Amino acid sequence: PLKIKVFMWFVHKQVILTKDNLAKRNWTGSTRCNFCDSDESIKHLFLDYPLAKKLWRSVHIAFNITPLNTINMLFGTWLDGIDSETTRHIRVGVCALLWV
Repeated sequence: PLKIKVFMWFVHKQVILTKDNLAKRNWTGSTRCNFCDSDESIKHLFLDYPLAKKLWRSVHIAFNITPLNTINMLFGTWLDGIDSETTRHIRVGVCALLWV
């Protein structure tokens, strides 16, 4: 759906309104994550947060692919070497996971 495509474009451009991005726009609230007290950023929410780590570990085990280290890796060569049909399914699933 278009709303997921737009969201993924925002993730790729790293403009999701996380607390670190809000602070760059002179927001005066806390930049800490409400759930784990780490600095909230796109990388933290989608890769480093404990639940996100468990989800990525599940993706790694299920498809035997390299775990993600950066958001840019998601949009780069992360799935090189995997056949195109499987890659398509993994990308759709990952986009749905991130959006949810």
